[in-house]
Parts: sequence; structure tokens; C-alpha cells
Amino acid sequence: MTHMEIKALENASRAAVWTEGYDGETHYAEVLKALTPALFILAAAVGLMLAIL
Repeated sequence: MTHMEIKALENASRAAVWTEGYDGETHYAEVLKALTPALFILAAAVGLMLAIL
């Protein structure tokens, strides 16, 4: 690959634009929805560990 091809690929990757705007707010409902599977996994692990005791 030549230097020009590498530079063209780098510029093409920079051209990809984030389509959603950042509104400056924390969306707690979306964060909680994203963390729900992890919380279920942790709760199951705690339950199994308590069952072993």
C-alpha cells in the first residue's frame, strides 16, 4: 500500500460522521436498559453463591 492510499483510507474513516447529535443530557432510562442484562447476570451469580453456602 502506498502512502497516498493509506492517507486516503485515514481521511475516509474521518469522514464518517456521527449522525445523532449530543444533546448534553444523561438518558438514565437508556443507561438502565443497557445495564439490565448485566444486573441479572450478577444477581444470578449471587444467588448461586448463596446456594453453595
